[in-house]
Amino acid sequence: MKFGERLKNARLDMNLTQADVANELFITRQTISSWENEKTYPDISSLIKLSNYYHISLDILLKEDTGMREELEKKYVSVNMKKVYGKLQVCFFILLFLFIANVLDIVHLGVFYIPILFVFIFIGLAMDNISEFNIASSLGIKYKWQKYVSGDMGYKYTLILPIVSCLFGILCLYLNKGNPWWSFICAGLLFWVDFKTKNK
Repeated sequence: MKFGERLKNARLDMNLTQADVANELFITRQTISSWENEKTYPDISSLIKLSNYYHISLDILLKEDTGMREELEKKYVSVNMKKVYGKLQVCFFILLFLFIANVLDIVHLGVFYIPILFVFIFIGLAMDNISEFNIASSLGIKYKWQKYVSGDMGYKYTLILPIVSCLFGILCLYLNKGNPWWSFICAGLLFWVDFKTKNK
């Protein structure tokens, strides 16, 4: 018997409607329906509440249901992967700040420029690998700022990066430091990518 069937049978055995259960657990009737039809699965907190409410052990509730177990494992992987991804992003932005500061002559990396550049590249590659794994496994571990710049929240937000790149180039021109043309080239490429993405 599958997870959804177990939930439905437990509810019917107690002569309850989906609305009755929803009111007791402070959720919507549609959520109960979605769980019983296995369109979605409850999180661990809701699962414990269901177990207590129906007086069914978690072991029996999850027995022989691979879909529910996979969902729980996916959430566990997602939470832990997000921590790793977050730490990599902090390192990425620290190194990015160092490169920008070096271009503007705020700091002088000197001979350390090359090893830091390699670390920067490898962090970028690691983040890219995590992104590929995220897409393949549908873990949804993107941070909110990534959802904006990737177009998930609407394509107008994808203009943030090219505009920032343009502003950085203008700042370099104004301060007469670094090479602003790389910023303008980068901005142009980002505008082009944004245009191509919108017109797919």
